[in-house]
Amino acid sequence: MTAPAWTDDEIVAEIREIARADRLPPPAPAEAADAFEALTGFPMAPLLRRIYCEAANGGFGPGGGGGPGYRRVESGVVSLTASKRRFSNESSLLHLYREWTSQPSAEQQYYPRHVLPLVTLGGVIWWCIDLSSPQGSMWGADENACDHHWLAPQNLTLAQWLTDWLRGDPALPVIPPVPGCPTC
Repeated sequence: MTAPAWTDDEIVAEIREIARADRLPPPAPAEAADAFEALTGFPMAPLLRRIYCEAANGGFGPGGGGGPGYRRVESGVVSLTASKRRFSNESSLLHLYREWTSQPSAEQQYYPRHVLPLVTLGGVIWWCIDLSSPQGSMWGADENACDHHWLAPQNLTLAQWLTDWLRGDPALPVIPPVPGCPTC
């Protein structure tokens, strides 16, 4: 069972400290968040917007960006706007959103427009956020899973996900097989 999440203020303050210590990119301008929301047609979860605009333009979260269990790799949550450092090997959230919501191809699976990839855990496993939920419900994606069931909602909000990471207990997404599916 997940322990109660920290408050948004506590999470933002802790990530701000990690950003200073690890020299993560400075916060993104509010106009960049506005442009992202205009492009997607969805408001950014308030906590995610605050982190991007008040703490760091990417690099925080499981897989990078400091915190207990931090490994020095170029990972962590993708930057909202392009920065000198790339996280999860992506130039920006805007670019990633455009790429992953485009028409599917043989090499790429289709993401629903309301699900936004945030950070990769090894290239084919992603943590994603549901833009249609104000609390930022988290989703997991595993591109090696069944073609029809590779994306699954997780029982975590953005605040819970970040709290677990900050406490040193980052979770991995779980993509359960679907009973009756011939390819799961």
